Amino acid sequence: MRDIRSDLQERAKLLEEQIGATQSQFDKYIEQLKVEHQGKLEDLKSDLDAVQMVIKTEDRLLGSVRPPAEPKSEPMPPQQPGWQFRAA
Repeated sequence: MRDIRSDLQERAKLLEEQIGATQSQFDKYIEQLKVEHQGKLEDLKSDLDAVQMVIKTEDRLLGSVRPPAEPKSEPMPPQQPGWQFRAA
């Protein structure tokens, strides 16, 4: 029988190199995703800040124009049909 240990060692070394290269590509891809995510998050936060500023401005403008709020009355409980009281 022929000794295949050297062939197996070469193959193992080749697989280790492929695993390392794939891990490196994966790490780069993850870093790219993190950068894209951070950019999108910053854009959304900026948009949210702008919307909140507009809402505050509208609240101030409408607050000075709006008539004072009237107190709300308690809603009447619903009457159940068939339950009518008669004076005797």
